[in-house]
Amino acid sequence: MFPARNYFPTHDLNRMANEGDLVAARDLFLRQRPNNLNYLLNKRYSWMNHYLQSKEHVIEVGSGAGFSKEFIHHSNFQLTDVKKYDWIDVEADALNLPFDDGSIDAVISSHMIHHLAKPVVFFREMIRVLKPGGYVVIQEINTSMLMRTLLRVMRHEGWAYDVDVFDEETISNDPADPWSANCAIPYLLFHNPSRFEREFPELKIIKNTLCEGFIFPISGGVIAKAKTCQLPIPVLKAVDALDEALIRCFPSIFALGRMIVLERQDS
Repeated sequence: MFPARNYFPTHDLNRMANEGDLVAARDLFLRQRPNNLNYLLNKRYSWMNHYLQSKEHVIEVGSGAGFSKEFIHHSNFQLTDVKKYDWIDVEADALNLPFDDGSIDAVISSHMIHHLAKPVVFFREMIRVLKPGGYVVIQEINTSMLMRTLLRVMRHEGWAYDVDVFDEETISNDPADPWSANCAIPYLLFHNPSRFEREFPELKIIKNTLCEGFIFPISGGVIAKAKTCQLPIPVLKAVDALDEALIRCFPSIFALGRMIVLERQDS
């Protein structure tokens, strides 16, 4: 199913514009609210509200451009990121958060985990900061055949399946580039739920669902951009319905995303 050779494109090969320019991406979105991207982001974040509504203190790690606050409806919701932009509430490393043990009710992570060199450290930090019954609510990439094709065409991010994401001594992304992405990380973590729960018995998987199809590429990209034609909402809903059917029938080909919810168990 997977190519034997790892694929890590260098930044100079990237065919998408404005890679990593969070300020430009945020400004463009808030000024124009492009239909395709707004629809995608609403789809990525709105489902999370169900798990957050009963929680008191919610944070997002690796908040990037801070789009989540446009779609997450919670009175005590803080954005954290390793770099302090104007819209970031707390400057924080997701692997070493400045919060007390057992002080957080829910943590959101959107398309951040596949950038981590050592995912195991992140989940240990989640175990530390979460209260019993707290959630880690995750939206991530899924390296289906379609996703790998898109990554190859756009040369945006890469993958490697021959890494042990549960080994703290292993570098899971490109060892030559600490800011790179290994888009296979979410698959390696969650395709076998029993393995994940054996490694982290304090975290129970209560949701692990494949999602997103063509609705992702027609968005034009969240941060890095590719040209796309803006579509009316009825057409976007039709694409979404087609995606759901294709993912249900052919998940390994068409599913470009994954929704995960982890619940912190009592010690």
